[in-house]
Amino acid sequence: MAEKLEMIYRVVEEKAGFKGRMRLVVKTGVPRSVASSMTDDPMIVEKFKTAASEILGHDINLLLGPR
Repeated sequence: MAEKLEMIYRVVEEKAGFKGRMRLVVKTGVPRSVASSMTDDPMIVEKFKTAASEILGHDINLLLGPR
């Protein structure tokens, strides 16, 4: 299960709402339902973090807590 991807989706939705979540889907090409069944591959996680940071306007790592 993709715990990191789920966490990224959760943070984006909390901070940017449904529109932010939809923007994350568009930028990554991966809907939340698919992301939850994927593995937390480092390259995919980095792609999600980059997209989420662009959507939120600041580094999402600050909101994800310790790694």
